[in-house]
Amino acid sequence: MGNSELIKVILTSSLIAGILSAIVSAIVSIKLKNLDYKNEYYKKILDKRLEAYKFLETQIAVLKSAVLDEDAKLYHLIFAYDEDKFHEFQQNLFAALAYSMWINDNTVDLMEKLNGLFFGISRKFSDHDKEKMISIAKDNYHEISQLRKSLEDSVRHDLLNLHDLKNFKKAVASKGTRIIDLEK
Repeated sequence: MGNSELIKVILTSSLIAGILSAIVSAIVSIKLKNLDYKNEYYKKILDKRLEAYKFLETQIAVLKSAVLDEDAKLYHLIFAYDEDKFHEFQQNLFAALAYSMWINDNTVDLMEKLNGLFFGISRKFSDHDKEKMISIAKDNYHEISQLRKSLEDSVRHDLLNLHDLKNFKKAVASKGTRIIDLEK
């Protein structure tokens, strides 16, 4: 084998190695870009979900305050003001339901139960009769408290598993039309 043939072999192998190296580098670069895109996408989904749960946590916090009346019966502070404030809270709860696509099904079901309960309660009082409103609030204190505790536990569980987007995607795909019973 002569020098010229040896040089041809070396140049050819160098050229092939360079081409293979460029191809492998391009493939790895494309895979990394795709992975970066997916990670950014998941970050945006997590941000949306965190925003939804933050809104819901605010609603839960409002339900943690109670008033002990002169008759030693408890009722939630949202009933202590007036009917308009109660309706404002109810509207905020309904607004939290608007974020339901970012929240797990079990938590949304609890939110809907609470919203249904509040809708039923709001239909029982009228004419800004504060005494009647407080009386109804006392009658429903334990049910509201239980729903609030269940909702808080569900949110806590959801937040601990917020990173699990595979299960979240399955849950989102299974959601259908939600019906709120207005006959309560």
